[in-house]
Amino acid sequence: MGTVGATRSILRGTIRFEREGLKLQWGVRFALGVGIPLFIGAATGDLIEAVAISGGALMVGLTDSGGPYRGRVRAMLITCVSVAGCSFVGELAGHSAIVLVALLAVASFGAGMFIALGLSTYFVALMAPLTITVVSSAPADAAHALERAALAFAGGLFAIALVLVPWRAHAHLPERRAIARVYRALARWVRDPNADDRRPILEAQTAARQALDASVGSTAVPSPSVEAFRVLVDEADRTYLDLVSLRIARQRLEPVDPVVSGRAVDVGRGAAAEALVAVADALESGRWEADADSIRDRLDQSVAALRDELAADRGAGEILQAQELEEMLRRGASVRAELRGAVDLATSWQGEGPPPDPVRHTRPRRAELGLRRPGPILRANLTLRSSAFRHAIRLSLTVAVAAAIAEVSGLARGYWLPLTVLFVLRPDFGSTFTRGLQRYVGTALGVVLATLITAALHPGPYALATLITGLSFAVSAFLFANYGLFTLSITAFIIFFVAYAGVHDEFATALDRLLDTTIGATITLGIYALWPTWERTLLPDTTADLIEADRVYVHALLGSWFDGGKGRDAVAAARARARLARTNTEASVQRALLEPEMGRAQFGTDRATGILTSMRRFADGALALEAYFEDELPSAPPVAWTLADQLDATLAEVAAAAREHRAPSGLPPLRETQQELAALVGPAVPVAEETDRMVNSLAIAAHVLEAPATDVDRTRTSRVVGAVAA
Repeated sequence: MGTVGATRSILRGTIRFEREGLKLQWGVRFALGVGIPLFIGAATGDLIEAVAISGGALMVGLTDSGGPYRGRVRAMLITCVSVAGCSFVGELAGHSAIVLVALLAVASFGAGMFIALGLSTYFVALMAPLTITVVSSAPADAAHALERAALAFAGGLFAIALVLVPWRAHAHLPERRAIARVYRALARWVRDPNADDRRPILEAQTAARQALDASVGSTAVPSPSVEAFRVLVDEADRTYLDLVSLRIARQRLEPVDPVVSGRAVDVGRGAAAEALVAVADALESGRWEADADSIRDRLDQSVAALRDELAADRGAGEILQAQELEEMLRRGASVRAELRGAVDLATSWQGEGPPPDPVRHTRPRRAELGLRRPGPILRANLTLRSSAFRHAIRLSLTVAVAAAIAEVSGLARGYWLPLTVLFVLRPDFGSTFTRGLQRYVGTALGVVLATLITAALHPGPYALATLITGLSFAVSAFLFANYGLFTLSITAFIIFFVAYAGVHDEFATALDRLLDTTIGATITLGIYALWPTWERTLLPDTTADLIEADRVYVHALLGSWFDGGKGRDAVAAARARARLARTNTEASVQRALLEPEMGRAQFGTDRATGILTSMRRFADGALALEAYFEDELPSAPPVAWTLADQLDATLAEVAAAAREHRAPSGLPPLRETQQELAALVGPAVPVAEETDRMVNSLAIAAHVLEAPATDVDRTRTSRVVGAVAA
């Protein structure tokens, strides 16, 4: 059943169309960069020069991530230099099969390592071996190679210019959209009182901060605009923490009096959602259109409603209800203030031009989250325990084998063998085999499409330029929507591109492309099958990394709490890293689910999912506790410090147990210490109440690791975790 399920998942992935991955604006820009040089070449008769310029625009345009402009242009400039350099070296290396194979092996290994820095960085690095592969099919002497490299560089600069043109017309558009997604995700969560999945909020928050970090760069001083953007992100961050606490307080009150709890928050829920959506709309459109006075009034009314309920309960002697409503009032007042601040900023400034002076300094800017330094990360991944290192070796070996076969066999247009490897091979089983199937199907359909068009039209230079421009739009628009459609488009694109350069036997080109791609994809899947990266084998380390990240976060959080709120910047940075670790673990589990089960795993997706569930609840308690930072924090008794140390030790042991495939041992008496704290300060005090939830969640995580890896115990574990999550 595991193999059948994996096959079905791969087949579903082959035909799935990701609508959010459709990039129409990018498609238009990419088509202009590739097509305009070709039309100019057709008019002047300089077809070879036009192909070189268009090829440079093609390679550089493919790395246009659509992210923040500063980081986006930086990545494209790096690609432009890389493409020009690799074009020169590749044309020289094309004279020697041995030199070419060795060069491709080295370039592919280097590109493969960069996947440790993220897919966008990997895609930029991948342009180096791709360029070498393409240009080596037309070797040249040093003078001609230098000339073509210069033309490719000019084409790359043209692609960058097409990005720079709308930069001033839409200032900070990627940053504004990223922050707007945070406010929209919060609005959706607020509207649904039963929503449990907070991942869209956390992912949007992480993406927004990464967008701001990328727009500033590693050395640049933040502009007033970026500072104001950080204020909006910080307001959303604080609002989320208070909303978590508000919802928890309502859940505690609901069993006592559901009428009061519902009536007390209904007004606030609608007002908060309206404010959040209005801010998001202003950021995306660049203008404020909502009724700001009405939003402010509704926010004020939501707090007044809570205050009235509290007064009524106190008058009726409902002590327990009054305590819960008092907490809800405190959180509701914080949400009101934070949303009013966001509305005030959004009404006066939506991201265009410098923000008003008073807004820039409404509160001190947080220290930036630690930037990812590529050097230490790459050095840390130089080990076989790293999936990036294994992928780099596998990519280097497979490309070298494909290039060697192409050279030895004398296949016409054999460069498509290593090209196919570079396009298809990915670090994980699911996407590699999905891409392999999509490439088989897409190539065949692309060959048929190009052959039919050629037979019907017999296109000349202008018709070919038109076809190439249209197909280049499809190449970029479909790249992230469906790899099969991308492959179909690029197959036909290359056939016509080669015809434009002077090779007019399009039918033979199409058949060669089909044969070479089939061989290349078969080599890729075959070598991957011989040395696969099974995501399931990475789950223990990935899950342990999540637990360790939560340990660092909670250690910083409790240390700051018990020390009067000092070190809050460290808490924020640790929380961001914990969120990233959680996202990575969830993604790892999803990839592992695509893999067939090979025997009985000691640490499978069931355990990883169980730990994810319990650690999410653990993090919920920590987030609620952090929301109280804005209050005056009471002094901590010695037992509180003891509990903090025991939580740290327990998380460290649970992480080690997950990494080593064993049950945790020697755990400290967390429950007893927590109960002692609750008895001393009172069970309703936030530090006691939230640590109770955290201790319980950690106990479930330990239980998941203790349970034997059998079907019966997996079922029992999933029921326990499900009951706790409910």
